[in-house]
Amino acid sequence: MEPLSIIAISAAIGGVAGKFVDRAWELGEKWLSNYFKDHAPKAREEAERNSLDFVNQLAERVKTLEEQGEQHKKLIKDSLNHPDFSVLLQKAIVSSAQTDDKQKHELLARLVSDRLTKEPESLFALSSQLACDAVARLNVRQMKILGILTTLMFVRPHPFPPPQIPKEIFSVWFQRWLIERLHVYQDLTVTSMDFLHLESLSCVKWDPIVSRDLNKVLTLPEGSDITFDYKAFSATEVGKKVEELWKSGLKHALPTTIGQVIGIYASDMLTNNTTSFNGWGE
Repeated sequence: MEPLSIIAISAAIGGVAGKFVDRAWELGEKWLSNYFKDHAPKAREEAERNSLDFVNQLAERVKTLEEQGEQHKKLIKDSLNHPDFSVLLQKAIVSSAQTDDKQKHELLARLVSDRLTKEPESLFALSSQLACDAVARLNVRQMKILGILTTLMFVRPHPFPPPQIPKEIFSVWFQRWLIERLHVYQDLTVTSMDFLHLESLSCVKWDPIVSRDLNKVLTLPEGSDITFDYKAFSATEVGKKVEELWKSGLKHALPTTIGQVIGIYASDMLTNNTTSFNGWGE
């Protein structure tokens, strides 16, 4: 377990988060031992090393949560007593064990830490376990596909449109926001097999007969007196690439709640943002 060890992690974190990590790994070792009991010793060692990297990232996030006040401390203390959360943690540890991809570990760590602040029967809680299962079975390109799809169709500044932005300059402002969020997909390619695989994991609904208009997807709700100049956006380098990807298959896909959770996290990792799950916690 060197150089990374649970002792070093919990000691560095300390406090309630440190105790959470100790207990989580105590359970995690049992889960991994059972899951990989019939696998080769080297496979078990690699699995443990991978999961420790995930736990290390989770520890940092739980520590940040702890620092936000007594209410969050209580949530952390009580979390492992709740079956629903315990099952999510188990799924995340087993999923993280199967890959050395640090991006996947980061995504799983945020998924688990965000779950700490959501109600057990909330939409986020119900989607999180399924998203956790899917992450282990996606490659980086497929997570990026979910990222761009979710950004285009569902992610917007909150509130939207922002009241402080005059409607006369809204179009320019929104174009800049889209470019900042979408320029990270300039090297992305998509294939029909990607969408079929995403559909098999319940991350998207894929229908090659149904075709959505990107202009309408980005248009503000009917009745709004604020307009967006889609033609100007589509003339930019980022806009051209987005249109190319849209025509290549994105226009036939609709992210499910599972796909949206993964897509939001993938997008945030690529753009260094933190998107709120407004309306998902109830």
